[in-house]
Amino acid sequence: MTNRLKSVKKIAEKVGDIRKLILILVVAFLGVTILLDIFVIEKIFDPLVYLYIALGAIAVLYGIQPLYASRRLVRYYGERAKRNRLAVGGLAFILFLILLALIGPFFTADPTAVSFEEKNLPPLGFATEESIYDPQTGQFITKTMTATGKHPLGTDNKGRDLLAMIISGARVSLLVGLFATGIAIVLGTLIGVISAYLGGKTDNVLMRFTDIMMTFPFFLLLVLIVFIFGPNLAFIVLVIGLTGWTGTARLIRSETLSLRTREFIMASKALGASDGRIILAHLVPNVISLIIVIATLSIPGVILAEAALSFIGLGDPAVTSWGMVLRAGQQTLDTAWWVAVAPGVMLFLTVLAFNFVGDGLRDAFDPRSSV
Repeated sequence: MTNRLKSVKKIAEKVGDIRKLILILVVAFLGVTILLDIFVIEKIFDPLVYLYIALGAIAVLYGIQPLYASRRLVRYYGERAKRNRLAVGGLAFILFLILLALIGPFFTADPTAVSFEEKNLPPLGFATEESIYDPQTGQFITKTMTATGKHPLGTDNKGRDLLAMIISGARVSLLVGLFATGIAIVLGTLIGVISAYLGGKTDNVLMRFTDIMMTFPFFLLLVLIVFIFGPNLAFIVLVIGLTGWTGTARLIRSETLSLRTREFIMASKALGASDGRIILAHLVPNVISLIIVIATLSIPGVILAEAALSFIGLGDPAVTSWGMVLRAGQQTLDTAWWVAVAPGVMLFLTVLAFNFVGDGLRDAFDPRSSV
């Protein structure tokens, strides 16, 4: 047993710290599972599950763990952020949205269930009149449509429950916003830090590549790629993440340029630390505050991008998103206004909440701020 522990310790020392070992194990697990998924078993996981595992591991190892290790500093900045009431309100709404997305589907109907007998029912507290042709009399009769407790937010023109569609849209928006932003943040941080730290030709090549990516119209490029390869939610998340890292890379690079000449970096080099260790153990943790602010301010744009894709018909038809509900509500705006209003209000409040939280964190991390 002692020899085994010594061998494991030697392996851990060769690989690096325990975080690197866990990350390598996660990557190996994902690689083996993907190969089995492609060549052996028909389907092990959905494509989104692979994103959950990969980004979850990165978030825990290089996000939550450093924050936990710096609990006193996190508490200090948390106290500063609490002074911004708008940020606190925005965070409360985001937590409510997450709770709604997690437990809401257990208490609501299937958002795709169609019932033409219950179409265009208004929300609670409202009533509408609808003209219906009576084949017996050959005339149009006016029928009053009243709300029911079964559908508190009403239904659309196919009889689908609007509350269930709103909850489904919340799950889609949070999933796309968090995971696409996570991909963009990871890529942008690594490219920005590596570019600034290594400098020279590496910096020139990476920044010219970033410039080329920034010249493409983001939304048109997104539409083109989704149109060519198909509207799959996992693919939409990947496309948004792989095309939305350029601004992050620029900001992180500018911050890292001032860090690479600091005394602690010079001391690490003098002690023989490798470039990889300096980047992951020293530079990235020192730009984590900027990363958090960029992430919270980027999520609203990602949510709006997914909603816009769904609104123009390029979203995943297998899921119910707010953009898809908005598109359905646009067609019946004169007869069922609530179908378009409900997802529009949710989009507005969600984007506003993330912006408030981002502004609050930015002020909290700014030493010149008076909060």
